Amino acid sequence: MNEFLQWCDERMSACQQRKQELLRDQRGDEAKFEQIRANVYGIYRAVYAALSNQPEALMKKLHAIPAAWEVSLRLAEEHGDTEKAHIERIKLATSAEIMQEVPHD
Repeated sequence: MNEFLQWCDERMSACQQRKQELLRDQRGDEAKFEQIRANVYGIYRAVYAALSNQPEALMKKLHAIPAAWEVSLRLAEEHGDTEKAHIERIKLATSAEIMQEVPHD
């Protein structure tokens, strides 16, 4: 299996494990944030798996993923929606972490 895909799987698994721990501790909001992180890893994993044999299309798509989250963050901040803004920041931070791990062949 490709190292990047394996890395994504490990990160998703760690998020799911942390989510379960948080739920046991009745920390539902934090558990929700771990699920969001896991979802972001899943999105990047799926795109990478689908386009890994098309390097130019892959990189274009990977760089495009966070664009909607950036817009959503800006709108949430403009409207004082702190929870939505926090969620978008989680997505963007996770995205930035992922992009550092993407192989740039």
